[in-house]
Amino acid sequence: MPTDRQFQLFLVLTFAIAAGGILLPMFRSGLNRVLGSSRTLMSAAGEGTGVSVCYITVPNAEEADKLAGKLVESKLAACVNVIPGVQSVYTWQGKVEKDNELLLMVKTRTELTDKLSIFVKQHHPYDVPEVICTGITAGLPEYLDWVKETTADP
Repeated sequence: MPTDRQFQLFLVLTFAIAAGGILLPMFRSGLNRVLGSSRTLMSAAGEGTGVSVCYITVPNAEEADKLAGKLVESKLAACVNVIPGVQSVYTWQGKVEKDNELLLMVKTRTELTDKLSIFVKQHHPYDVPEVICTGITAGLPEYLDWVKETTADP
């Protein structure tokens, strides 16, 4: 049986989804009341947080450790998660390829994504490394602040 708090959260989520996102500020306010947070979730859809996540594939654990360390040391990334067990299927030079890879999930400032892409190109073993970035639209404010504080000023 759900608790009162879980039921309240369910109602807030259902209401926000039913409203089609029009009532997102009200949703955030209701969610924070239910969860007892003193700070609101950072940002709303379309506003942006100034933080992005970039995904980079690498061929092995040694390359993952090396590139992740360099990104953090250079302050182009606040944090890099190394995710093993990724299988990639792609076309390269007219041939379908299948490789076991690792995925790096990199958190950085949005303003640093171009510099990060150039850095990866210079330090990656692939001719054309996968570097794709997307903005984070919402998240725990303390974490997003930490990402900004930990990375280099653009």
